[in-house]
Amino acid sequence: MIDSLTFSSQFEVIDKEASHEGKLIAMLESFIELFPVENAYLFRYSSIGYLGEGVIALEKGQIHYIHEERYDVRTLPAIMTDIQNKKAAFTSNKELVKLTPSNHVIDKAVTSFLVVPIMQRGIVTAFIYSSLFKAEANFDNDLLNTISNFGKKSGELIYETHIDKNILSKREFEVMKDISNGFVVKEIAERYTIGESTVEQYIKQARKKLNASNRSHAVAIMFRLGIL
Repeated sequence: MIDSLTFSSQFEVIDKEASHEGKLIAMLESFIELFPVENAYLFRYSSIGYLGEGVIALEKGQIHYIHEERYDVRTLPAIMTDIQNKKAAFTSNKELVKLTPSNHVIDKAVTSFLVVPIMQRGIVTAFIYSSLFKAEANFDNDLLNTISNFGKKSGELIYETHIDKNILSKREFEVMKDISNGFVVKEIAERYTIGESTVEQYIKQARKKLNASNRSHAVAIMFRLGIL
């Protein structure tokens, strides 16, 4: 069991990092420090196209970039289920045996894996994938609940960095983030209790600031800049 003081201190470490990239690295380092895992791969996730894109990984104390890794998460149902449930989940070797080869997650050679959704305001925007574990690892419900909480809290810290560093206003960012997650104008207006014309104006302003030709282009630019 992880005590609350240790848990909180790790979030302070993440929060002290000034840059977005620094926070991401600190998040993975804290993840490995807190939990019985020996590697951590961070992927962005977008419900548009159900795309998982590699960002960075931490393994054996080394950080490396994994931008070349891209997956349609629908083809990886074990991950897709964890994202939809918005909870950390551990899949054991025994459970993996039941899966067909095409359902093995990311690396067919793994014997077990952990998936941790990273949450921002109730929406999964990323996930951590781990496949190497310490010998004493026992992912019971209590530990998985704690790991799920880590995903929620660290996601909010990273979200705040996006807001501070973003060229968009806070509301422009929120609206474009909702667009990237598949919400339509009417749904966004209802979420923030504003008019649909106001939502359209936020989208127009965001497109102008990003020099984007349309909404999809704006979302793509935001992903490329690392602000989504």
